[in-house]
Amino acid sequence: MPERINVNGALGPPESAAISPLDRGFLFGDSVYETLRTYGGRLFLQREHLDRLRRSAEQLGIPYDNAPVDVEREIGRTIAEAALPEAALRVLVSRGPGPIGYDPEGCGPPSVVIYARPYPEIPGAWVREGVDVAIVRVTRNARSALDPAIKSSNLLNNFLAWREARRLGAYEPILLNEREHLTEGASSNLFLVRSNRLLTPPLEEGLLEGITRGLVLDLARRGGIETSEEALRADDLRGADEAFLTSTLKGVLPVRRCDGWPIRHGRPGPITLRILDLFEERIQAETKAGSAPDSIRK
Repeated sequence: MPERINVNGALGPPESAAISPLDRGFLFGDSVYETLRTYGGRLFLQREHLDRLRRSAEQLGIPYDNAPVDVEREIGRTIAEAALPEAALRVLVSRGPGPIGYDPEGCGPPSVVIYARPYPEIPGAWVREGVDVAIVRVTRNARSALDPAIKSSNLLNNFLAWREARRLGAYEPILLNEREHLTEGASSNLFLVRSNRLLTPPLEEGLLEGITRGLVLDLARRGGIETSEEALRADDLRGADEAFLTSTLKGVLPVRRCDGWPIRHGRPGPITLRILDLFEERIQAETKAGSAPDSIRK
């Protein structure tokens, strides 16, 4: 299936894409990004993602409105050109090219890169049975060093955690902060269930305010599930009744084991299954696509 990359409005296959080697996104990771996906060919939560993209750029002082193209329009062009049944998109805005050095004076205009590829399907068995996670030694960047509210392209912290998890045979790493509190995965937010309460680390612990995380919290509260954002430790996850991950590409993904040990019975529990159903209902309402509610149980 075709992949397409759009660089400042120039749209084509990956091998023809080009960006200046003096671009600050390449030199310093001085850029922000979002990941989006389609259901039934329609983007899900596009406005929420683009609003966060703008906020991230503004927090870094990247002049989003000075980009040479309209980001939303170019997303539509790129999806249409790729013509994929289901697409995953990475949308990146950098400060643009400029002189080597930290001073941003003279840089720009911002560069816009949009990459469309086939959506990497999550195996049904992972959703039905869950995946393995590992609490890794790599700790989350301190909020005072790099604010996680900025979804920046500087992802070495995440990569090093992911690499350690793979050495341990786990699908996703779980990172602690400097206080040894749970934060998030390398590419996901974390939820756990204890005594019929849905728990997730608060943003103050140093984690990204995930779009899917926010949606799940809203769906749970509207669905009558007691929720709480509170400080959690490694043993809270290891001893949880249920656990799951959330992200744009993962959706809601149950966790069956942590550090090699099963989460309670080692399979998705009733609250996780309820969240999966609520999530599918929201997808259907917004995109008229997705699985039928309750299909996860079959």
